[in-house]
Amino acid sequence: MHKHLFAFIKVFVSVALIVILLYVMRGKYAQIGHVLKGTSIPVFGISFIFFLAATSLASLRLKVICKAQDIDVTFSESFSLNFIGFFFNNFLPSAIGGDVVKAFYLSKKTSGKVEAYASVFIDRAVGLLTMVFMAFAAIFFVGAAAVSETVRYFIYGITAASLAAMLFILNKEFARKFSWLLGIIKPLRQPLQKAYGILNRYAGHKTQLTQSLGISIASQALSFISVSILAVSIGFKIPLIQIFLRMPLIGTLSLLPSINGLGVRESATVVFFGPIIGEANALAVSILWLLMLMIMSVIGGIIYATSPQFKIKGKAK
Repeated sequence: MHKHLFAFIKVFVSVALIVILLYVMRGKYAQIGHVLKGTSIPVFGISFIFFLAATSLASLRLKVICKAQDIDVTFSESFSLNFIGFFFNNFLPSAIGGDVVKAFYLSKKTSGKVEAYASVFIDRAVGLLTMVFMAFAAIFFVGAAAVSETVRYFIYGITAASLAAMLFILNKEFARKFSWLLGIIKPLRQPLQKAYGILNRYAGHKTQLTQSLGISIASQALSFISVSILAVSIGFKIPLIQIFLRMPLIGTLSLLPSINGLGVRESATVVFFGPIIGEANALAVSILWLLMLMIMSVIGGIIYATSPQFKIKGKAK
């Protein structure tokens, strides 16, 4: 029942935002179509190469994080899993998510399923943390006065929340201050304590954490640059500093319940990049970005179809 409700919410959010966006942009369809027709295919290809490079580094990050839980996964396996994740997230969003597929496969390489799910969770968390911190650093690079108040306080808010979450996971003393919450959810007390203990293991793996953070910064930078090149492919330039300021906000908002960010991502791209290159052009960029994700998903589907070791048999839990 809960799964069906959550799936409904995701579909509803995505569809509602797309409908609203199409309504708001209703007078600019011809302009958007003209811009997309003029897309430079070679430049789009360069953007795709940057996105592939970002995915490669993200795959290396997952490999490093798995090592901290003694899960032996090769780079090839990690790379394939990331592509398969794209496929499940974009084509089967209400069934089995990409992260569940990754964790399911990794769980076959270790005696504990929780360790596999913890690795995927930490991989996601590290990606989000580095994205947020890069935006925070960008504010100081350009100066707070050069950033709009809305953007500035949004970045301050998600940075504070990210730091608190990181401290909670890595510092047992800080986490104990919230132990009273376990009394409210007694049936989940033991599994939550076990899950936290596994997550907290990363506090003793500073080398792997440092490596994964460094790899993640490089991966996020390449991903951000990929989107800036998409703008160039339609004849517009977004200052790189604005890319580093605004892309983390789009990425964070895309985590809201939706079909893998569909609708949220496009709306946020228009909101944050519209003032720089125009709303119609920003929407064109978001459409090209979605096309790139779809290409990655198709590749992931082919890998999944031709790689029996990644198949999920029965119901994944």
